[in-house]
Amino acid sequence: MRYKKVLLLFPDYKGGHFGALRPPAGLGYLAETLKVNAIEYDVLDMAVGYSTDDLKDKILLFKPELVAVSLMSFMYKRSYEIIKLVKQINPGLHIAAGGPHISTTREKALEECPEADYGIVLEGEDALLELCRGENVSSIKGLIRREGGAIIFNGERQFRDDLDSIPFPMYEKFPLGKYVTEEIGIVSSRGCPHGCIYCPVKAAIGMKWRRRSASSIVQEIQYWYDRGYRQFSMLDDNFTFNKDRVVEICGEIKRRDFKGIELNCNNGIRADRVNYDMLKLMKEAGFKYLAFGVEAGNNKVLKSINKGETMEQVDAAVKAAVELGYKVTLFFIVGSPGETIEDVNDSINFALKYPVFDVRFYNLIPFPKSKLYDWVKENNYFILDPEEYLNSSSQWDYKPVFETPEMDREKREEALRLVRDVRKKVRYNSMKASLAPRLGKAAGPLSRVYVTDWVQDKLMKSGILRRNLKKVFMRVAG
Repeated sequence: MRYKKVLLLFPDYKGGHFGALRPPAGLGYLAETLKVNAIEYDVLDMAVGYSTDDLKDKILLFKPELVAVSLMSFMYKRSYEIIKLVKQINPGLHIAAGGPHISTTREKALEECPEADYGIVLEGEDALLELCRGENVSSIKGLIRREGGAIIFNGERQFRDDLDSIPFPMYEKFPLGKYVTEEIGIVSSRGCPHGCIYCPVKAAIGMKWRRRSASSIVQEIQYWYDRGYRQFSMLDDNFTFNKDRVVEICGEIKRRDFKGIELNCNNGIRADRVNYDMLKLMKEAGFKYLAFGVEAGNNKVLKSINKGETMEQVDAAVKAAVELGYKVTLFFIVGSPGETIEDVNDSINFALKYPVFDVRFYNLIPFPKSKLYDWVKENNYFILDPEEYLNSSSQWDYKPVFETPEMDREKREEALRLVRDVRKKVRYNSMKASLAPRLGKAAGPLSRVYVTDWVQDKLMKSGILRRNLKKVFMRVAG
């Protein structure tokens, strides 16, 4: 055994828009893999508010032999700082870096972060286990290692097709009471076969769609239900990819008769992968909230981003979901190749077409290893250097990071101002409609306070405020 004690570490991402909404599933899977293979581990999720002093205390008390750190491309320099700090606390510790940032940047990440001893790309469970067990580091697929002065990637590891054989996270050493939501995230599948030009996810999870069985997913729900949890979110983007599997999952959920369960698809589902009957079945099984990745308001822009679906499909799906009584959120992106202000207005018009719960307009960010990133770089359209915008909150600050012939910096800033007001309008209308039956005229002023930037920011970062407001709303709603 090379490493008998492993610390799983999630950095704090200073400056991020969201708080720690729920425990990170990726680390959860690693923790479970270590546990079932009798490797001692501990967890420090700094995103919930743990400080660098807490990190130092954890290392000194637990005395790990390996620290496995999960990195996102967003705020990656902060993660490098944390890794450097780990080495300063204990220079003898070995560090394995994984997560989406390592999967997309590969050897470059270890060049930029000399304190990282290893990198693990894509699925990390097997590579981490083999590293801990002491297998020859040159033979571990998916591993990036140092040899002398060189950085060597051992080559791709074949994806696991049998996802049921990977134990689902039980988060035994995670600070469950410190997360913003009381929601358990479930990863029902891995991989994405679609070709959206802006999405870097395929570089981190692969294009081949691999699914967990209905029985495996419902077993995970049952585990948490028995522990008192009632709210669950499907974290993968392709929960509805296979209709037959959705039917199986919903049938098994209904058979077990979970009382008070709330199932959500927060991360977004594709409109071309649902229909009225499927959505009706999901509603009967306990699904309450759906997000759709609409992205744009007309077929011209959908084609330019290679979304692979039409506005007619999007319209039919959103209409059906609203008619069935779902809380619906629509995701849009602003600034796609070829998009004009007129096209943005089409997105705004669609955002206002149905009485949805929320709309979110995202400032389009070119992430490394996406087709969009390559296109922007080739055409020299960057306004900000990627190193700068990836390490700031520009996606949330409505600050353009690139421009196109159709939309220069000024037009982009104008578009981002427009959509910001649209979201407030939708949120106001949604909240007012919910409160009006009980509060009458008071619903308007309360809803206006609710949609302020300050309240919305706190709701994404404060679990206490979120839970208290939920209790008040439930009492008001009767």
